Amino acid sequence: MIESFLFLFTGIVGIVTIAIMITSYRSNPFYNAFLLLVITIISIRFLIHGSYVLGLQDYFTPDRGIYSIYYLIVVPSFYLYYKNLVLQNKTYDLRSLKHLIFIGFLYFINTNPYITESSIFQFLPIINFSLIGIFILFYLILIVRLLSKNIWFKKDLLINNTQFRLVKNWTIYLFTQNLLASITLLASIYAEVCSKSSLSGKSMAVLLLLYWLFIYFKILTAPEILYGLPILNKKILKFSSPIEDSKQTPLLKSDHWVLEISNQKNDQDLKLQEKMMSNIVSYTQEVDRLSIEEHIFRNPKASPTDIANKLGVPTSHIVYLFKYHSSISFSEYRMHSRIKDSIYLIEQGYLKTNTLESLAYKTGFASYNPFFSAFKKVTSYSPQDYIKSIKP
Repeated sequence: MIESFLFLFTGIVGIVTIAIMITSYRSNPFYNAFLLLVITIISIRFLIHGSYVLGLQDYFTPDRGIYSIYYLIVVPSFYLYYKNLVLQNKTYDLRSLKHLIFIGFLYFINTNPYITESSIFQFLPIINFSLIGIFILFYLILIVRLLSKNIWFKKDLLINNTQFRLVKNWTIYLFTQNLLASITLLASIYAEVCSKSSLSGKSMAVLLLLYWLFIYFKILTAPEILYGLPILNKKILKFSSPIEDSKQTPLLKSDHWVLEISNQKNDQDLKLQEKMMSNIVSYTQEVDRLSIEEHIFRNPKASPTDIANKLGVPTSHIVYLFKYHSSISFSEYRMHSRIKDSIYLIEQGYLKTNTLESLAYKTGFASYNPFFSAFKKVTSYSPQDYIKSIKP
């Protein structure tokens, strides 16, 4: 009875998690369709099982045996989630359907009458266990290779390091749960094979439920994961009073924006400080918006004056902002923004019809050489190596 309540409770928590995730799906770098798919599949399965056993409904019955094979879609979906998370890509390719081939094959050998009616059938449970084990191990290795290369052991990634560290910690946490769940699932299937029960992967259900509760609660209790940084910042601004003390807004501080007040100011800068201090966060957000949404740095001659004109403020305000509230200079910020823009264009397929030299001009560089140098400085990859690294 307790186990059934736990199934029902975990399913309900999963549905609530999905509902909240959907509200911030577009702006949240932690989410993509594959994570939503995984959580939806698992939550519905738990919900059906718990509600049926407790007698709350009898229309949907818990799955056992051959139909449980379909739930293996969760395994490649996790890999595709990590892959799209690393590339920050929310467009999807039909080629991803190739990951369903094994599941289709496994279903075929378990339903084909030539196999089920032959002498091989008596060995089918152990064959299923072996194939599923290889299948899970294969994707765990793919995930480890992907995350090790692009997140866990990557150094000197200067673009949006705050988000990068959050993604790194999240992937370590989630993969740990994946690994524990995989071991438990295989042990559960092995126990079912030994007892000659129908395969369902539920013989150690309590442990699997706990792993999923840890994942759900991590998402629900970590605002930067639940909402994503852009929405989180908006919520904080909405319910916060104007900034008077930098200690009040630690979550608003990006990796290069500095909210602390420097003591080394001349008289003119002290006057600017009095005018600007209550709106520093707004200034930083507006500059980032001009960079990301309006692509102001695609203009090869973009300067602090251009930003000031866009914002309708004196140029001295922008100069002050980068002088005292940025850990990098204006020219460095402009370079990082252009490289981030170029990465976005590469991932959107710009190079399918254009050259790297064209990309350099598109993103505001005077020629290919400074673009190449800047790209390698910011990402630690040459443009060509980066392109190779993101090819499937």
